Amino acid sequence: MKKQRIESFDFMRSVTAWIIVIYHFSGILNMGGQHSGFPVLFTHANGVWGENTSVNIFFMLSGASLYYNYKKPEENSLRRYYFGRFKGLFPMFYMLWLFLFYQKATTVGALFYNGSPKSMLLTLFGMDGYLSYRFTQNYYFIGEWFLGALVLLYILYPLLAWCMRRCRIIVTILLTGAVLAFHWPVPYFQIQRERNLIVCMFAFWLGMIFIEYKDALSAKWIAAVFGSVALVFIFIKVPLDPFLCAQMISIGLFLLFYHLGNYIMKVPKIRTFFTYTAGISYAIFLLQHVVMGQVLNLFSRTRLTVPQETAVLVATMLLIYLFADVLTRLNKLLTNSGWFRKIQSIITGN
Repeated sequence: MKKQRIESFDFMRSVTAWIIVIYHFSGILNMGGQHSGFPVLFTHANGVWGENTSVNIFFMLSGASLYYNYKKPEENSLRRYYFGRFKGLFPMFYMLWLFLFYQKATTVGALFYNGSPKSMLLTLFGMDGYLSYRFTQNYYFIGEWFLGALVLLYILYPLLAWCMRRCRIIVTILLTGAVLAFHWPVPYFQIQRERNLIVCMFAFWLGMIFIEYKDALSAKWIAAVFGSVALVFIFIKVPLDPFLCAQMISIGLFLLFYHLGNYIMKVPKIRTFFTYTAGISYAIFLLQHVVMGQVLNLFSRTRLTVPQETAVLVATMLLIYLFADVLTRLNKLLTNSGWFRKIQSIITGN
């Protein structure tokens, strides 16, 4: 039975997508040194907005959405579950990547222009961004590092769902302790702590916890308390590890955004826009760097002021929406095609 849609999640997907896009836009302008430095959503009082805060919200939302719809993925066959996750991520990813790879290869004049073709296996599994710290010679074009983390979390999800039913308290304690332990240097990992799979899993797990205790955790006072804590950490510098502050900010904003979304999504015209944005949000994540880079490259020899940067950001957002809409429609045509459905029926047995 299809469950009722949680419309507040559409609001949250949209807001998270906007934060990530503006953060990367601000990052390019602030770190490049040529332009004025866009003053919005790059840093806050205790860190940066990107992978330290908004990405955590993204993982929490992913865990909550998946657990809401598939509390027991094994009931309807794990083959169907895994193919469903593949269908949701990779066809669109492959379409865009192949187009950009063809463009780059023809421009350079070499098919394997960036080293061994073996590194393309990372792209095939969506892991090139996530593992780029270890495999620097790759064919990484699109998406984000968190795509690879999300793939791993989707693989582990049936185990996490089982743990939620059987041992949720001990898993919550272990994951919380593991994340707190990253306050101290951990010599066992090369990847930065914000991107460590344990940290990503903690946020993903918290999203699942939210659904498990949704009636209690969606209370107004919960959103007010945790949201206030998040706002304090955003605007007031505190003598704490920015990494730990980011965990509190993401939890507080997740609860606050969920509560606000329940009210905002009651307005029909606004709800339509947020529902549309949520529907193309994955394409926005895939496209944002490509579109942003192309647009800002047009101003590579011009020093922009903040008002001019704002106008460029608006134009960039419009282009991202346009291409994300087209890519989403193409993906729908692909996944609804006869040959794709035939492959699906063979794999899933449906």
